[in-house]
Amino acid sequence: MPNHLRPILLVGAGNMGAEYAKVLKQMNQSFHVFTRSEKTALHFQELIGKQASFGNLDQILHEKHSYERAIVAVSVEHLKEVAITLMQNGVKEILLEKPGAVNSDELIELQAVAQIFNSKVFIGYNRRFYESVNKLLSYVTEDNPIRSIHFDFTELSKQIEKSKNSNEVKKNWLIANSSHVIDLAFFIAGKPKVIQSLSTNHLAWHPEAAIFTGSGMTYNDVLFSYHANWKSPGRWGIEVMTDQYKLILQPLERLFIMKHNSFHIEEVSLINHHDTEFKPGIFKQVQAFLTDKRYLVEVSEQIQTVNRVYNVILFGHKQK
Repeated sequence: MPNHLRPILLVGAGNMGAEYAKVLKQMNQSFHVFTRSEKTALHFQELIGKQASFGNLDQILHEKHSYERAIVAVSVEHLKEVAITLMQNGVKEILLEKPGAVNSDELIELQAVAQIFNSKVFIGYNRRFYESVNKLLSYVTEDNPIRSIHFDFTELSKQIEKSKNSNEVKKNWLIANSSHVIDLAFFIAGKPKVIQSLSTNHLAWHPEAAIFTGSGMTYNDVLFSYHANWKSPGRWGIEVMTDQYKLILQPLERLFIMKHNSFHIEEVSLINHHDTEFKPGIFKQVQAFLTDKRYLVEVSEQIQTVNRVYNVILFGHKQK
């Protein structure tokens, strides 16, 4: 059976599962849905109009279809175990919601299992696929390269503290959530070659640090700086500086531009029907998984990034 006719297994029928389902339906891509609880399955059916299997994933995979490909949209703490169960049951290509696992140890375990079963695991950072990002990159040319970039990954710490996320996920919040904006900054400017970082302070739910600053240079010779203060109000943002423009993503879904000899910041209009009809970035991310995977992150790359970037930002050269 041709690949596009083979059903994909979508694991997870919560909010993100529903977002993936809307995209797969629009693409006329055959897919089956699995979730753990009957309650979630019923809610999903009401919302999307498609039945979801529920119960024990291992059992359902034994009893029902064999799948070549799967999309996993479960909570962070269950990503690793679901991906491993899928690989053990013959799934060869998996798109995992970011960040792929709770920490680098789990990612290393994932990679080891993928090698045993000859499977490919990709991690989806949907902000790479925003129309705002695509438009920003269209301004970057050989004659107008990126010279420097600044990004802010300040989090809504009071909301996170009250959220139902597990303590383990909260403790690893920089990887679990802030990595969205950090990944995007280095996707735009190139991977960091040199990085100097400082981190200090702490929160009850994040004892490691609460304030982060740093700078460095990417392999594309782009100077970068970053700042985040989880104790203070703020929001994610990226500023990209070329010889001709300052290009601003804040919020990340929208693009603003500043030109020379003016302090005026104007919004750039986007042709982004996929980002308004569906959760931003998800349509093109699924498209990439089904066709051209170059902008998806492989597990081996994620392990390197955790060790060389996220952990360096997190632990820094601590100030007492």
